[in-house]
Amino acid sequence: MFKLSNYGIDKFTLGWIQDFLNNRQQCVVLEGEKSGFINVTSGVPQGSVLGPVLFLAFINDLPNCKKSKVRLFADDTVIYLVIKSLDDCVQLQEDLQSLEKWEKDWKLEFNIAKCNVLRFTRRLEPIIFSYTLHGCCLEAIDTTKYLGVYLSKDLRWNDHVRHITNKANKTLGFLKRNLKHCSITTKEKAYKALVRPTVEYCSSVWDCYTAKNIVQVEMVQRRAARWVLSRYNRQDGVCLIC
Repeated sequence: MFKLSNYGIDKFTLGWIQDFLNNRQQCVVLEGEKSGFINVTSGVPQGSVLGPVLFLAFINDLPNCKKSKVRLFADDTVIYLVIKSLDDCVQLQEDLQSLEKWEKDWKLEFNIAKCNVLRFTRRLEPIIFSYTLHGCCLEAIDTTKYLGVYLSKDLRWNDHVRHITNKANKTLGFLKRNLKHCSITTKEKAYKALVRPTVEYCSSVWDCYTAKNIVQVEMVQRRAARWVLSRYNRQDGVCLIC
């Protein structure tokens, strides 16, 4: 409520939101058994229209507490800095400590188990620094998934293409098993709705530029085209579905 007031929300709307949040209770139902009710003292109601907006308003000032760059998307937070010297490493660590202070002030903790360090570099001898959060040394990784895209330390897209083509092929296999006797139109619609979006998602970012990756992506579409048209003979040509 304090933050909403600082954003200029009028007192009548503030009062309505406060009534929306206060005096809530929750319980757990499992296999027909229900627990007792307990008071909800923090957070926002899940599944509500207003909940995501209130959460974004709550974390909106997080980037103000540091000098590194921060990207926020829903509950995902990325902090990054160009590292050219040890001083830059120290600065990034200080910004992590600033985030710790923000956590303490606003009673919202980061999940350490999901916090990692990823260094984007092709240097033979990159600057190595051990970053800590909550007194724990953050694990250094080579690849991570961020907003549906797999990012690798060398900024190549081999891992991403491998993941999306594996997922697309599994989905295509599911369609083959369950739509065996459907019409061409139905198969084509199923492919466009369930398979193609997997290999097209965020392609403006990772668009293939190596022959290996291009072949991997094209093979998914060629398999789908043969299935849709029921042309499995290797000598038969197929038209790629657009």
